[in-house]
Amino acid sequence: MTHTADKSRLPPQIFALGGLTLLLITSLSVLHTNEYEFVYLRFEGITLFQLSLYDTLLYASYLFFGMLTGMLSDRLGRRRIFVILGSLVSVLFFTLMVLALSYTQLLILRLFQGACSVMAWQTLMTLALDYADDSNRGMCMGIFGSFLALAMGTGPVLGGFLASRHVFLPYYAAAALNITVAVLALLFLKEPADLRPRRSLKDSVVVLKLRPVLFVPALFNFVDRFHVGFILYLLPLFLEIKLGLGPSWRGMLLGIYALPYILLHYPVGRLSDRVGRLTLLVPGAILFGLLFSLSGYVGKNFSIAAIVFAALGIFSGLTGPTNTALVGDLVRTEENGMAMALFNFAGNFGIVCGPLFAGWVVDLWHIEGAFLSGGTIELVTLGLGLYLFKRLVNPSFRPV
Repeated sequence: MTHTADKSRLPPQIFALGGLTLLLITSLSVLHTNEYEFVYLRFEGITLFQLSLYDTLLYASYLFFGMLTGMLSDRLGRRRIFVILGSLVSVLFFTLMVLALSYTQLLILRLFQGACSVMAWQTLMTLALDYADDSNRGMCMGIFGSFLALAMGTGPVLGGFLASRHVFLPYYAAAALNITVAVLALLFLKEPADLRPRRSLKDSVVVLKLRPVLFVPALFNFVDRFHVGFILYLLPLFLEIKLGLGPSWRGMLLGIYALPYILLHYPVGRLSDRVGRLTLLVPGAILFGLLFSLSGYVGKNFSIAAIVFAALGIFSGLTGPTNTALVGDLVRTEENGMAMALFNFAGNFGIVCGPLFAGWVVDLWHIEGAFLSGGTIELVTLGLGLYLFKRLVNPSFRPV
């Protein structure tokens, strides 16, 4: 799709959005390294499968409230309020989670915390698309993705450091970061000048019928986020059970996985503006699937595991920014909210399925087999996505 404006330069708003996203996603990723202590050791009698529900409910809340946020923000022609409200109310739930008296209470709080969090971070992601156009979309999403990936990489390292001192410290840090986001968004975040409200919610929903090819990047995002949930749940358990390593080591390995993903976002996004999205996405997905299948078998000490997950981070870096930019290639600016809602709905469904699937396979088989199964799913999904793309894409479409 071609936009009316020709922005030959990078919009400066991308860096402001990236900074807010850095703070917001860090507030979520600091929690990933001590779930074993915060949940499993805190509430006696729960199983490893029940532990997986802690993240599963978070991502399940992303499913519904992410779609609702996309529809409402397009309908109202407003983005800013969703960032402010989502980050501010998140503070309440992060605080209450350390006070929960039962695992059931904690899961309910986790559900509402996820609803507030997705309201904020998905809207920032939509704003990044709002400010980009055909000439710079890959670059914009690459830079934005670099901030996001940096948060995903540094958050677990910071979380591991904090958790090693007190189990509740990551949650207090998350609350503080969300307060900062709310204040900065209130003071500095602006609405896009060309954003217009849609006549009804129905107009937002019908976008999916008019542009069925949007289901292709959504499918790719499903499998990408499936492996995020998979890794965030299974990798700390793998390091604890197989290698006997605590929170600091877990955070370090998650950071090693994220580092190349961070560094590649901008150059890969920019390169995809010139050579095409699928040119980079397809080989990245194939290599990721093959190596992920073997990672549980070969990562028998920390050094080898670090090499394996650094390579996986490289392959993820080829797929992340290219697939996000592909969403904007297929829609108009006023459709960005709903397009991004579908994109994130599929991704959030993937991240719900990731921990559930990993927990199920571990209980049924073993940790190594879970990694093998996860890699196979990557390869099968890629094949299905390419088939659908060939069937659904407009013949005049050029960015890929």
